[in-house]
Amino acid sequence: MSFSLHLGYIYYVVFLAIATGIFVLLIDSETYRAANMKRERRAAKLLGWINISLGVLVLFLHWMFSPLLV
Repeated sequence: MSFSLHLGYIYYVVFLAIATGIFVLLIDSETYRAANMKRERRAAKLLGWINISLGVLVLFLHWMFSPLLV
């Protein structure tokens, strides 16, 4: 019996994670800087980097484990 798992939407998830992370870093963090909201800016930068990191991690894991799923 053959088991195959194909996740066709994984690249959309990776793109969305990285794109929203960049958006948060470029737009939200600068908006909070202009409003002099230091805690919110720090939180936006942290969440932006977490989003980018998770996107890259998912892409790496998919690249690493996709031969095993075929």
